[in-house]
Amino acid sequence: TGISAADGGTAIKLLAAAQKLAADIDYARAESAAHGDALRVLVVDAANDRYHIAIAGDTATPITHPVTKAPYRVEFGTGTAMRLTGVTISNASLGGDDHVQFGIYGQLDQTTNATITLSAGNRSITITLDAVTGQPSIGTVN
Repeated sequence: TGISAADGGTAIKLLAAAQKLAADIDYARAESAAHGDALRVLVVDAANDRYHIAIAGDTATPITHPVTKAPYRVEFGTGTAMRLTGVTISNASLGGDDHVQFGIYGQLDQTTNATITLSAGNRSITITLDAVTGQPSIGTVN
């Protein structure tokens, strides 16, 4: 993971943020499979360092989180992501818009892989979503 003693905290925080995002992507994929009539989307608001999961027909309104019962929105440094202060969404390549939709088999609504890059300090990590499966993979901390 490229973690050194000097910035281990930053690298660990980035890895934790990437793992949280990947888990949320997996949840959205599973929800699309379970609700084929109301496919899920991951909407990225990079300007505000947050994202949410919504129904494809209403991308502005987050679904309800199954545990917290609050809107399924993640903002680094607040709420369930409180310990991830300083993590930003530095880039999101989602096929030309601000969201990626998952089909009933987990596939993306685009033909190319999607990427989301998180940054903290001078370090970054990229999560890649496979276009065919929607499966997220976490890169190394740079």
